Amino acid sequence: MRRLLPVAVAFCLACGGEDPAPPPPADPEPVVEAPTDPPETPEVEIPLEDPVPLWEGGEVVREIEAGTARDEGYLLLDLGEEWTPYLFSERDRETGERVPNAYRATYLALAREEFPDNHHGDRARRDKYLELYGIMPTLGVLRRRMEEAFGRECSEALDLQPLVDYDDFVTYRSNDRARRDSRRFAVLEHRVEAMVERAGVASPAELDPSALSDRDAARLREYRERVGEVAAIRAAQARLECEGYYEGKGRYTDGALDWATHEALAEFERRHRIYGWGYIGRDTLAMLRLGTRELERRAVLRVLTERAMHAAGVIEDGSRSFVREGEPRTFRGADGEPHPIPNLEAELREILVEAFGLQTPEGTRAWLQGLGELERGQPKIVAIRMPELPEYYAEAMDLYVEIDRGDVWYEFPYDENGRERAQPLQRRPRLTVFTRYNGQRIPLARFGTTIGGWRTEVVDGVPMWKYKNSEVGERVWARIVAAPVWLPPESTPARDILARNPRRGRPGERPYVVNYHETGPSYASAYGLVAAYHQKFLQTPEGIRVGGDEGIRTHGSVDYMSIMRRHSHGCHRLHNHIAVRLMSFVLAHRPHRRAGQQTLGFRRELEHEGETYLMEIDQGGYVFYLEEPLRVNVREGRIRGRRRTPIEHPIPKFDEEAGGYRMPDGTLVTVDRMGNITPIEAPNDGGVDADADAAELAPGAPAVADEQLIEALPM
Repeated sequence: MRRLLPVAVAFCLACGGEDPAPPPPADPEPVVEAPTDPPETPEVEIPLEDPVPLWEGGEVVREIEAGTARDEGYLLLDLGEEWTPYLFSERDRETGERVPNAYRATYLALAREEFPDNHHGDRARRDKYLELYGIMPTLGVLRRRMEEAFGRECSEALDLQPLVDYDDFVTYRSNDRARRDSRRFAVLEHRVEAMVERAGVASPAELDPSALSDRDAARLREYRERVGEVAAIRAAQARLECEGYYEGKGRYTDGALDWATHEALAEFERRHRIYGWGYIGRDTLAMLRLGTRELERRAVLRVLTERAMHAAGVIEDGSRSFVREGEPRTFRGADGEPHPIPNLEAELREILVEAFGLQTPEGTRAWLQGLGELERGQPKIVAIRMPELPEYYAEAMDLYVEIDRGDVWYEFPYDENGRERAQPLQRRPRLTVFTRYNGQRIPLARFGTTIGGWRTEVVDGVPMWKYKNSEVGERVWARIVAAPVWLPPESTPARDILARNPRRGRPGERPYVVNYHETGPSYASAYGLVAAYHQKFLQTPEGIRVGGDEGIRTHGSVDYMSIMRRHSHGCHRLHNHIAVRLMSFVLAHRPHRRAGQQTLGFRRELEHEGETYLMEIDQGGYVFYLEEPLRVNVREGRIRGRRRTPIEHPIPKFDEEAGGYRMPDGTLVTVDRMGNITPIEAPNDGGVDADADAAELAPGAPAVADEQLIEALPM
């Protein structure tokens, strides 16, 4: 029915019925007002409690909160003039308590090249550039050097191509030899120039030896053999003169490596942290080939990288990043997958270059200039991106150290005529720092070091040889001492701890002075800038109980060219900046307390050449105690030669005039490679060779005829 109703209605309308009522008007559309935004409330910027500028892409992009920077993936870096490694700081990390550090002021003065008016300043003025000795120059110093490099017009005219072309080695022999070589080449050069002119060619390279007389052909051959070396020396001399390295060294000999050039090269090496001998060789050549401004850029980057390594508390420098070339060394992560051991030093260097815009000398100069005033006594904290640390990193890490002694010779190293015997070394001593994580031991970094050997010791007032062994086995570091002091034992010859008086000859001045650089505190001391003390220990259920001290240390050294090359008195020496980096890393990841400065009252009279000198040491180094001692394992290494154990007794030195080894009582003796001592007056029992006799004995056993003599030796 409902479906029919509309149809019916329509039919009626079509038939002409009454008009229907109009439909009611439609309801009007509701008016909807457009939504309106609430009134804007001004953003309230919450001020940072401790803002620091964040550097990216060569500029400051914003400020961040210092207190949360590390959590947000940023590293805080101090660019100020008061920066020192943690070892020379004074504020306790936990309590904020200040524990004064006596060497801090000296370190800062030397870093700013403000040499004190004392023995520290006397030595530093002579060394001049101290980065190679572990004292990092400040950015104020580096900025001044960079400005000097840009203002040195002669640098632009230098021709360094002969240094690029040369790839050999030139050493200093003597000034007389240098003068002879220079004169000889000058004559050759003059005659070859005459040959060039007669032949009508452009250069000596175009001369045809077959067209010359035999004599001229020989001269041309000698000239060509020597010209590359002479050209390289001349290019080096021009550079050294331009940059002021000959100042105070006198005139140099053209085209020859004389003493003045040797000393200038050594100073160049110290300025640019080149481990060299003051000769023209591989590492020094590589730096001589670079422009002056580029060298200064690299110096800035070295110093910033060192500060960043300390700030980040990292030590991985790539020395343990590869098993072999092309094969990365890995550790197993918590996810069970292998992860590479990174080179964090290289990563930090790249971050610094990008953050500060240090890609070129010009950009580096602009950045240094933009630092503004570097105020004394004030830090200058900035932030840069922090490299991602491996998961084995933690505030407290399970660290330990292993020292491989490498190849070890126990045989006496001199023959019957006092000449050195060949004792070749293929494996050099190395120190490796490890961490334990996830059931693994992970090597983080490896450094060259030293072990003990034959050293001079006074016996009954006579200098003799004594083998100073680096004891094998596990020990612990329980204390780390910054700016340590070495107290020389009575057996140390007086001359070894005296230095020539730089004021000798003046009224009232004596020939020698006590060498407080040798004792320390000093970057040039026997222990360098820092030492960790090896001690015996006993593992108990309550923990490690520290025992005796055998006099062995792992420490820094001013004698940077001796690392891995020469022997110590038993200690394990490191380059000073490496020792500082290693010990700072340990303190960054091991709970410790500051004991502060040691008080001493050491006195010793030194008799030498009829004079008596009084050594007085009232203060020791600055001590940090590890709450849990760090284990150090000294491995035996590879024993070479026939003797398997150290020679325990002292051995006399060779007397050139007498033609034999002289005992303290004046007796002349022979000494074989096994350490057996035989009086020269004793019968030879049929002429049997002493060395052959010794070879038949068990290793280390003295000859029977020598037992009483050896027992009579002072030990």
